[in-house]
Amino acid sequence: MSVSDSEILIAFQRDMNEGGKLLFQRYYKPLVLFSGSMLDDCSFPEDIVQEVFYHFIKNNAYRQLTPEALSTYLFRCVKNACLNKIRDQKEFAQAEFLRYDAVEEEAMTVSQELIKAIRQAIEELPRKTRMVVEAIVVEGKKYKETAEELGVSVNTVKTLLNGGLKQLRQQFPDSLLLFFFVERNNF
Repeated sequence: MSVSDSEILIAFQRDMNEGGKLLFQRYYKPLVLFSGSMLDDCSFPEDIVQEVFYHFIKNNAYRQLTPEALSTYLFRCVKNACLNKIRDQKEFAQAEFLRYDAVEEEAMTVSQELIKAIRQAIEELPRKTRMVVEAIVVEGKKYKETAEELGVSVNTVKTLLNGGLKQLRQQFPDSLLLFFFVERNNF
C-alpha cells in the first residue's frame, strides 16, 4: 500500500513521528537510488538522504509545501546535496594534489644545510629521546625492539618518540621532516 504525498504532509501536522515514518516509507528507497545514480561512492547516498530528511523535518519544510511539490522538493534537495558532495570531493582531491605537489617541490629544494640543521636538532635532543628517534624513525626499528635495546617499556619509547618529534616539529615543517626521514639513508 503506497502512501500519498498529502497523507504524509497531513501526518506531519498531526504527529511528527508518524509523518517521518510515512516519509521514510514512501521516499527513502527512491531517493537513495537517485542519489546513488549521481555518486560514485556507495556509502554517501544513504547519508545524503538522511540529511535531507533531517533538514526537511528540522526546518519544518512540510509546513510550506503542497502535496504536488513534495516529490519535486525532495528530489531537488537530494540532487543539490549530491552536487555539493561531488564538488567538495573534487575540491578536496585538488587540495590534496596541490599539497603533495608542494611537499614534493619543497623536498626537492632541501639544501644540505637544512639536512645538517635537522641532524643537529636530533643531536640536541635529550640522550634517550635522541636514541629513540634515531632507532625508530631513522633506523626503522620496531617499538618493542627499541624498548628492549634501551631497557625501557614500549610506552616509554612511545612517549619519548612523541616528545622528540614534537620538539623537531617546533623547528621544522612536517614536510621537511618527512622528506628527511624518508631519505634516512642520508643520515
